[in-house]
Amino acid sequence: MKKKTMSYVMSSALSLSILGSSPSMTAAGPTTTKAEMASYKYREGQQMKRIRDFSDVIREQAEVFGIDSDGKDVETMAKEVREAKLKHQAASFGISTFNKDVQTIKREIRAAQLHAKR
Repeated sequence: MKKKTMSYVMSSALSLSILGSSPSMTAAGPTTTKAEMASYKYREGQQMKRIRDFSDVIREQAEVFGIDSDGKDVETMAKEVREAKLKHQAASFGISTFNKDVQTIKREIRAAQLHAKR
């Protein structure tokens, strides 16, 4: 009986010590609400970075490549950004993209990358 009582006392003391230290751990960091926490991805030290939405990233990349985003949905802009990136990469390898479809350009870029590795 003494062993059972002692185990209850020790487990409750351990539980209290764990619960007692948790507020001091959270007090060290910045206070944020659950809604704010949902919009953040990870911590770097005490700095938290905001999650960027896919549509925001595509719009930024469309601006970089000079693609007009007015009246276009995200999927259409993403397709145009992919094609612009492919054409830019093909130009860096000296590949002509005139009258070529996307698949042909991809194959030629892969061949140029393999040739560059040799």
